Amino acid sequence: MHFRLGKAITFGPALILSINLLCPGCFYKMDLGQVNGLNVDLQRLQPIALLPIQDFPGFPESGSNLVMTVQDLLARRGCTLIQPSATSQVLEEFDLSPQILLSAPSSLIKVNERLQAKLFLAGTILEYRVEKSFIRSQDFPIWDVWNGRGYEYRSLPTYHQGTCQMRLRLSLLEPERGSVIWKAEGRVSGPSSAIAALRKKLVEGLLENFPSLLPRP
Repeated sequence: MHFRLGKAITFGPALILSINLLCPGCFYKMDLGQVNGLNVDLQRLQPIALLPIQDFPGFPESGSNLVMTVQDLLARRGCTLIQPSATSQVLEEFDLSPQILLSAPSSLIKVNERLQAKLFLAGTILEYRVEKSFIRSQDFPIWDVWNGRGYEYRSLPTYHQGTCQMRLRLSLLEPERGSVIWKAEGRVSGPSSAIAALRKKLVEGLLENFPSLLPRP
């Protein structure tokens, strides 16, 4: 469910800060544009090597934060994972980037001779925008109720909600064939005060149909 706040809300400073601190992640919108079904026996296709996600230009750690969220959620589903730090080390040894690796099946096979993974999970940040929230004075017309002389302008502290929007694509590849067997893509947007919560919501949505390998209770 998506609730929308106005661009500017005028309150006292204490109430403004309370709203900002108490409600991170309460208001967001998510669009899952493409989520394919996973028609393989994931139980026998372990471990999964997580490729590092490249940071979006101008936003350091945007990629590393997303891949850590992916790693955490897949681990909770019981997947056996080769961590992105290990895959990064092998890529550096072969002087390869994730983009070059994915476009060259021979390189994928060569890297996997070291990693011994059954699947590779790759992520690409397609969009990443952040506008931070701020408070500033703004003039508003206010009716002079005492003298009835019309409107007068007064400067009031105004809260401008910051926004964040990110779009991510996840792809699961089988290195032996060099083919993509699963893909999911989506976008999430919401307040900039809740980037971590938005990031988790987006990854949860993309991995929603990823089966759990944990024993059923």
